[in-house]
Amino acid sequence: MLTKNKKIIFGVRNGFTLLELMIVIGIIGIMTGIGFASFGSAKKHSALRAGQYEVTSAIKLAQSYALQGKSISGVTEKICGYGFAFSDNTNYKIFYYTAGLDCAGAKIENSIETQKLNGGIELSLPSDLSETTIYFSIPSATLTSESGGFPKTLQFSLGGDIKSVAVDSVGRITEN
Repeated sequence: MLTKNKKIIFGVRNGFTLLELMIVIGIIGIMTGIGFASFGSAKKHSALRAGQYEVTSAIKLAQSYALQGKSISGVTEKICGYGFAFSDNTNYKIFYYTAGLDCAGAKIENSIETQKLNGGIELSLPSDLSETTIYFSIPSATLTSESGGFPKTLQFSLGGDIKSVAVDSVGRITEN
């Protein structure tokens, strides 16, 4: 009888109260919101980092072509060197250049390949695209630039985040 009375007084619980369920659902909602925000930020950072790496690789490729003295089939003029430049805020090119027989004349650029930065990444600095041009002469890959000196810093942005690639006067390329 005593046991029966205790069950009646205290009752038997078979689940959660509405308040407990609301608290758990609220916590799950907050954690999901934080997770989505972190994921979006990480995705943006990753895309920006990939663009930075892509530009670094393209500059190193032009430098490598100059060091190798790479020849281009079908080109009869003397190739004086290779270079890298942005043609607009999202497109860049790797090119070879000629400048007369002694490589002392005006540089004439001929594109080897053009690429586009993906994921909405844009060149934000320098604003003058002529300042993005970098020339590597054959055979020592000595750096020259028609405008602006070295170091040259190319800055990229995506949704407020910024990454940069810097090329110093001896050809070292650093990512910041």
